[in-house]
Amino acid sequence: MIIKDFGVMVPGTVTAEALASNIPLSFWGGVNVETGEIQDVHHDLCNENMAGKVLCIPYDRGSCSGSGMIFEMIRQGSNPAAILCIEAEAVLALGPVIGRKVYGRSMPIRTVSQEVLAQIHTGDMVTFEEDSIRTCFHQ
Repeated sequence: MIIKDFGVMVPGTVTAEALASNIPLSFWGGVNVETGEIQDVHHDLCNENMAGKVLCIPYDRGSCSGSGMIFEMIRQGSNPAAILCIEAEAVLALGPVIGRKVYGRSMPIRTVSQEVLAQIHTGDMVTFEEDSIRTCFHQ
């Protein structure tokens, strides 16, 4: 599937495996920043590791603390390769933007419609290109 209708919160290109959920995630307390493992026992991705994957969630839960957690994950190298979501508050982009300034590393964040996000499942390959998002569905 090729997606042309998307929003860019943080630019960048990447190809990685999707880790998908229809449940919002809090980075503050819901994620182990040292490992990238989701530790929220109430989340359907509990015990899954997001490091190096395209995290597909409807939106993040929480406040400005999430950007600090993402910034720390970028420092440690435990961050997702990218985030794909329906809604993203500007504060979510703060961690990757500061990560680029301080460490020279970041991660793209893009937004898509709820209908598009619902078609992406864990194990699918997702590619962020400059002008599109491509998905290759896991068989």
